[in-house]
Amino acid sequence: MASSNWNLSKFRSEVLSGAGLSRTNRFEVVITPPPKLASSFSESYLSSLYVEQASLPLLNLTVKPLKIFGPSYQRPISSEYGGEGISLTFHVDREMKVRKFFENWMHIIVDPDTFTVGYQSDYIADVYIKQLDEQDNVTYEVKLIEAFPRSMNMLELNNGSTNQTHRLNIIFAYRNWINTSRQVQAQPLPRNVVNPQVPVVETDTRLRNDIITNYRLKNVLPTGQNDPGTTNEDMAFGVNGLSG
Repeated sequence: MASSNWNLSKFRSEVLSGAGLSRTNRFEVVITPPPKLASSFSESYLSSLYVEQASLPLLNLTVKPLKIFGPSYQRPISSEYGGEGISLTFHVDREMKVRKFFENWMHIIVDPDTFTVGYQSDYIADVYIKQLDEQDNVTYEVKLIEAFPRSMNMLELNNGSTNQTHRLNIIFAYRNWINTSRQVQAQPLPRNVVNPQVPVVETDTRLRNDIITNYRLKNVLPTGQNDPGTTNEDMAFGVNGLSG
């Protein structure tokens, strides 16, 4: 009879002779503020310092059953990185700097007075989640790409909770995540290659205005005058060509 490959002595020897097991309380979160919050570096540092609970993001493969002959089996068709949300919990300082930091960040995303949505390039950021060992060395690190806070919980005020402190829970949305130790990282395909049936439209009018200004300077056109040979479709093509 064949013996099992696992036994207690082998397990103990492997754990004790190596670096041990990863501990859930040895971690670090680093939040790089978006461009419009660059002046709030101290608040960003406090947010990274006061984080109490975090998670390493999930990775799921979407599959579809395939049957050619005999039993059907699963074939992978895409991957999901859990970008709809990951929860981070923070201690809150007495002056509420941590809460104010995330308030200001979310107000950049959606203006609290006009309710207009800001440009994505102004509010997205990278969030690093690191697994540490007992000597504070980074053993594993992931980066959340194009992350932003999408939900903030209520902070309960209660006269009966005399020895309790606030915990602020923030749910971050993000596009995907990468393991920072990977040596080769594929570049994302342009949108017009991923789905050529969907026209690529650049919504950032600042880029469009720069193209129009450069076109006027190149063709020596006075302000307010359009070149009869250039249509709006031509200008849209120029914007799409740069953004694709």
